[in-house]
Amino acid sequence: MYLTNHVPKMAIIARQKLTGLGDHWGVLLPDGMVAHNTDAHGEHFVSYREFAAGKDVKTIRRVPLEQQQQTLLRIHREISNPKGYHALQNNCEMFANRVTGQEPESPQVKGWFILALAGFFFCTLN
Repeated sequence: MYLTNHVPKMAIIARQKLTGLGDHWGVLLPDGMVAHNTDAHGEHFVSYREFAAGKDVKTIRRVPLEQQQQTLLRIHREISNPKGYHALQNNCEMFANRVTGQEPESPQVKGWFILALAGFFFCTLN
């Protein structure tokens, strides 16, 4: 488990999913804990080591210092009132983006959807 680049005090981080398909996102907190959302446990905190699960961890983007306090408040609010995991409506990317003040979107889900749509059209044309 090695950092592939420097991780600032608070950042969205990612590692390869345990299935090997895509990345799993979380938010690294100043105390070294990670807030993330999984299908097994919903929104919750784990240690950095638990999050990494033996895989390399990369930084997606840092949370600017002036946004860190609001990010912490949003994380605690979400974890205190969890919505639970939903692959299309509340996945790990959506959680990480939402609590850091970004649009709660999931580029990976969009990519899978586009691939599925392209496959559908390809199959119907043949």
